[in-house]
Amino acid sequence: MAFEMPATRREAVAEHLREEILSGVLAPGAPIRDAEIAARLDVSITPVREAITELIGEGLVVSTANKRRHVAVLTQRQAIELMDVLGVVTVAALERAVPSLDDGLLDALADTVTRFTQEAGQHHFEESRTGLIDAVRVLLAAADNDELTAMAEQVMLRSLRRITLYPSGHLVPLWVEGWQDMLQLLRAGAGPEAVARLRAFFTELTIRMREDRPLDATVGPAAQG
Repeated sequence: MAFEMPATRREAVAEHLREEILSGVLAPGAPIRDAEIAARLDVSITPVREAITELIGEGLVVSTANKRRHVAVLTQRQAIELMDVLGVVTVAALERAVPSLDDGLLDALADTVTRFTQEAGQHHFEESRTGLIDAVRVLLAAADNDELTAMAEQVMLRSLRRITLYPSGHLVPLWVEGWQDMLQLLRAGAGPEAVARLRAFFTELTIRMREDRPLDATVGPAAQG
């Protein structure tokens, strides 16, 4: 994997390590050692430490009580909990956004939903994640609730980064159907029904995830389908 330098060394190191974690090059539980990474990427120790702090905030790296760091291990239970919390804030955003969703906002929402479902259909999960974030942000803008926005941004930062580790290819049709149904209901002026459909989607999603494997099983990018 080539190491390219973005705007700052911290950003470069963070993006490189993020790609290694999400691709499975750095396996779940692998130790994260500042000096080794600095030597491998030929950078100083400071941007490495800053990058690791960023990845800890995203939930991709874990820091233990003795200050040792390792790649996060995602269990089936944790993946379900992450998706459950994401569902709570997304449905809350939609419920509060419905009265303010004019044609312009609906068009913006449609664009983002189309983008993220198309990318998901091609198993471009990083691009799909970005599209989903944009879709939720349209809802948050319409909801116009600063506290909900702050909470949702934190949830998306943590949940959608970590959930990228989940082998989710088989769940793509469920995502596409759920979000497209919701959008059609909004276009038809059926706001409460759209909220109910999105809530039902997240419920079905977590049920399907519970059927995938035992709750204590470790999941990771190596199993991506």
